[in-house]
Amino acid sequence: MKTRILVKEGEYKLAKAFCMDPKIDAEELFCFLTGLDKVTLFLKAEEEVDPETEAKYMELIKRRAGRIPLQHITGRQEFMGHTFRVNPQVLIPRQDTETLVTEAAKTIQNTPKEKLSLIEKLKGNKEWEVLDLCCGSGAVGISLAKICSNIKVTASDISAEAIAVAEENAGNLHTKLKFVQGDMFKPHQDKKFDMIVTNPPYVKTAMISILQEEVKSHEPLSALDGGKDGLDFYRIIVEKAAEHLKKDGFLLMEIGHDQGEDLRKMLKDSGKYTAAEVIKDLPGKDRVVKCQLKQE
Repeated sequence: MKTRILVKEGEYKLAKAFCMDPKIDAEELFCFLTGLDKVTLFLKAEEEVDPETEAKYMELIKRRAGRIPLQHITGRQEFMGHTFRVNPQVLIPRQDTETLVTEAAKTIQNTPKEKLSLIEKLKGNKEWEVLDLCCGSGAVGISLAKICSNIKVTASDISAEAIAVAEENAGNLHTKLKFVQGDMFKPHQDKKFDMIVTNPPYVKTAMISILQEEVKSHEPLSALDGGKDGLDFYRIIVEKAAEHLKKDGFLLMEIGHDQGEDLRKMLKDSGKYTAAEVIKDLPGKDRVVKCQLKQE
């Protein structure tokens, strides 16, 4: 069978199984199996595929048609221009979360010169200590460390399996981070940071059942379920983060598209932070809440 026809057959089977992007996934799986890139796939469209490769490809298509996420089949996901290893123990990094990394990096890089200490002025920039809370695969903290050279990142998660994946990703991407396993702020005790970034679980419990099959059946529930109103983890973060922020420290949280006002009010009512800024993602939806520790 010719490559073009085989991939088209894969696309048809995925479309029949109601996969969201059947054409893209069919091509991605063929490239994953053969090691080809998209350009070479196009150039080899009329070449014959050997029976063994054809059988292996259709097996991959069968798995994807079973609504197993593409990333769990390939074991990888692109995020901020880097390839991260993923498995069912961690949430698959989404493009939405790139907004959190971009805003955090911008905040670090735009530190006003007058805010620098004498030592920092001599060094040329501020040394930032950053906590990536609920780090999962490590995509946020690792990407931030790749962008900003003047930071030390501590990444923590309650899941030991997630920490193992994040450590592997840091090694693969030649990035040095400190990893800590534990529940929310408990492992950090009296430690304070210049910035806390977090993408906590924020899906309402009742909404889990209507998520895509790939998400609700194959990604970790603990990384999705934010409680009845989706705000359980934010309540903990808003209450405790102030104890772990240095003077003028920043708190940046990814949120659901309909949670901006809830978080703005929660932060205001706490009395611990400056007025919150809600940052939108590329499609124009509320995605990140940013504020600073209020000075007494």
